[in-house]
Amino acid sequence: MSVGWDASHGEFLIEDYYYFSKLKRLAREEGIEIYQEDEFKALGDHDVIVFNYPEKRFKSSEIKRIGKWLNRGKRIIFATYYGNMDSTAENINQVLSKLEIPIRINNDVVLDVENNAGDAMFPVCRYKDYNVVMPCSSSLTINGNGLITSKGFTHPYGFKNPVVGAVFRDVGEVIVLGTCVFWDNYSIELMDNRTLALDLLRV
Repeated sequence: MSVGWDASHGEFLIEDYYYFSKLKRLAREEGIEIYQEDEFKALGDHDVIVFNYPEKRFKSSEIKRIGKWLNRGKRIIFATYYGNMDSTAENINQVLSKLEIPIRINNDVVLDVENNAGDAMFPVCRYKDYNVVMPCSSSLTINGNGLITSKGFTHPYGFKNPVVGAVFRDVGEVIVLGTCVFWDNYSIELMDNRTLALDLLRV
């Protein structure tokens, strides 16, 4: 079981010990090896492909290749941040649009003043039967049910009960997450975030 973690679009890197050493260690303990790939094409050698906060736009040829990976049964994970920081939401939406995947990342932030991990921008959300913390998250516009949902609201638009994680299933899967820091060294220790992180990387 292997994961390819992209390093070709300015992402937060799995080899950054300060931020992601716990995720890499926990994954390895579960038989999941995460490989940081500087070359885009090498991502196709893995079962799961992660784009964690891509700051650089995707080329048309890369988007076509992502579509081929999806058709080969790969799981592809896109994670962004609130407020379209560094154009990451825009870059991911471009891929989703070109591949006709009905998920879009909104230019907002999810807040929950009642159900949070010490701060309204750390909303406690629901994933299956688990409570997870999704810090500094954008909301998603989707068709159908969400993978991860909040009981909070969005700012500035005030939409209630926003979706912060969604999945599109074809031959493979595309998973879109409103935040890229729910599995960093701090947040992975919160509530059931370990379970969420490992479920995402395990196929």
